[in-house]
Amino acid sequence: MTTAFVYVTDERGFELAAQSAISLIISQPGPADIHFFCYKFVPAVPDSLTHWVDSRHACLTIQDIHDPEAENHLTSGHVTTPSLLKLLAIERLIEKYDRVVYLDSDILVFEPLKLDVMDFQQFPVAAVIDMDLSRTGALRHSAWSTALGKAEIGNYFNSGFMIFLRENWKKHVFYNRYLAALDEHDVQCRYKLNCTSIDQCALNTTFENQWRHLPIGYNMQAGAKFTALWKTSAVRHYCGVRKFTPLMPFRSDGKEVSYFGRVVGSGPFRRAYRSLAFESLFRLNAARNRRAAAAMNRFLDAAQLGHAAQ
Repeated sequence: MTTAFVYVTDERGFELAAQSAISLIISQPGPADIHFFCYKFVPAVPDSLTHWVDSRHACLTIQDIHDPEAENHLTSGHVTTPSLLKLLAIERLIEKYDRVVYLDSDILVFEPLKLDVMDFQQFPVAAVIDMDLSRTGALRHSAWSTALGKAEIGNYFNSGFMIFLRENWKKHVFYNRYLAALDEHDVQCRYKLNCTSIDQCALNTTFENQWRHLPIGYNMQAGAKFTALWKTSAVRHYCGVRKFTPLMPFRSDGKEVSYFGRVVGSGPFRRAYRSLAFESLFRLNAARNRRAAAAMNRFLDAAQLGHAAQ
């Protein structure tokens, strides 16, 4: 089975994406084939990073990406124009690989992804439900967003980590559908009020009822930071304002600090960190946030029940 891992980034996000890619290479048992799609810049890849990637028998390919039709849509907040080009990157690679995995730049991968044992059934894409329970992230169906309506849990996925399957892909069909969904979103979002996540909503429209639910540990989003599942997940997604770097007291736990030390020590960003002090402060903050964590735990419990029933 052949697999490609994909990042789409602009110049500002490249270092973060490079560190994410290092975590991916460290965590996987075999060589990783990684593709950077760069929007309006050509990165200067440090020689130390290139040599390290070669030493791990990994492959790093860099190419530009551009589509005026997708780019001609307004973005806001943390969503930038390169986010609109995710599916174009998939479209370019999907016929060359059995699976194509897209990752946002603010993701750390801690464990093997075990893609070869996944059952996609008839679906072209697999993803994890979105975990944003904030006022701005709440869906139009409030029962869904608060995890009270368990039958509705899981109808909307987070686009930060997605796995695409070649044999279930429809060349041009999905991408054209996505472009139409972007146009629709300019008029009204079918999912959210005061929406700022145009790319994610357009992708959900494109693959509505055509996506496979991944176990939530494949994209544990930062809203679940103070839950037990954050500690054990294979993939952490630091969505929002705060990323996995710089490390922050009260926000970075010992596992993150220790692992990030390995990441930056493997590339051109050599530093050393002590994890014990960070872990103590993180636990203190977790105790302060136990009420919010309880709400998220109820949501995650409902989500896991929904996944098990799929």
